[in-house]
Amino acid sequence: MSCVLIVEDQAPLRQHARNTVEATVPAPVQIMDAANGADGLKLAAAVDPDLIIMDISMPEMSGIKVAQQIWKEVPHRRILFWSQFHREAYVRELGRIVPDEAIHGYALKGESDEKFRAAIVSVLLHNNPYIDPVVRSVQSRLACKDDSLSDSEYEALMDVAVGLTDKAIARRRHISVRGVQNRLSMLLFKLVKGEDSHLKESAQIEIYNPRTRIIFEGLKRGLLDPDDVKSMDNELLEWLSSEYDYDRVGRP
Repeated sequence: MSCVLIVEDQAPLRQHARNTVEATVPAPVQIMDAANGADGLKLAAAVDPDLIIMDISMPEMSGIKVAQQIWKEVPHRRILFWSQFHREAYVRELGRIVPDEAIHGYALKGESDEKFRAAIVSVLLHNNPYIDPVVRSVQSRLACKDDSLSDSEYEALMDVAVGLTDKAIARRRHISVRGVQNRLSMLLFKLVKGEDSHLKESAQIEIYNPRTRIIFEGLKRGLLDPDDVKSMDNELLEWLSSEYDYDRVGRP
């Protein structure tokens, strides 16, 4: 009998994962679940599951922290991360803690159920890692960029992408206008310095436009989704009529 432990804080998603496991794994299969990372860690120690399906972002204890504790005790434990996130920070942290003996996977929520089932079959039934192609692209980007922009640095640039002035950013972050200008100039240079210098002039202009470049990077990193981008201009129009002095132009 296979034993699968689902660690997911949202009840509808826990049930969805249960249904998917039942429809995918040949019977008999025992399915257990936990609503947070701390309880998941206790259950993993108690029931010795064949596979853990785990969210990354959870209350009390993140999925990465749970995995780190589990792999310290049982380095070969199979863990399939089922997450809505594929941020560089998460992928980078997982890359540091996954032991060589572990068979693990990374499936994205919101993708097709076929991918989720394929991940379960690959990791549990065939002892093969399964990494979603989007996550693999993040892994590749991290492997070839020695000085990549961190997620926290990228998030600091989002104020530019949505069009806040230096003065408004300084007020929000409680630092000087000059401090804002210096920091954003440094981050923007770091963001674009690796771009291909042989691009056509029109393409270079588009890439080096701060707002466009930041939004493009956010979509690649999973920090933004298309709906966020669509709503940005509407939010910006609201900000323009607020008490602060906003404008439309992102500036370094």
